[in-house]
Amino acid sequence: MAKIDHAAIRTASYENAQKFFEDVFEMHMWRESGEKPGRKCWYEEGIQLCEMEEINTEGENGYDHISIAVDSVEETMEKIKAYPVKAINDHWFSLPNGTKIELKLLENWKVNK
Repeated sequence: MAKIDHAAIRTASYENAQKFFEDVFEMHMWRESGEKPGRKCWYEEGIQLCEMEEINTEGENGYDHISIAVDSVEETMEKIKAYPVKAINDHWFSLPNGTKIELKLLENWKVNK
């Protein structure tokens, strides 16, 4: 049996990315390493942030998207409006680095089935 451990996200705005995941998704950092401009941090909920000086948002990052289960898709989509992210539709958005995030209801999370 295998389970996803984490999804790593590249960011040129390390502190802003931390604030975003902590504020919007209430994630809890448990580990941080490195020095600027190569810091990394890990959240208990399965996200890792990797600081980089430059991000090519037009290039493929080697993955399609990250899906995050939340209590309320509507409330989460409302929270993202305070950040420099782009809504794609009513349950998808992209981060400034091009990472696409899909929101699903926690009550329908396939791991609970």
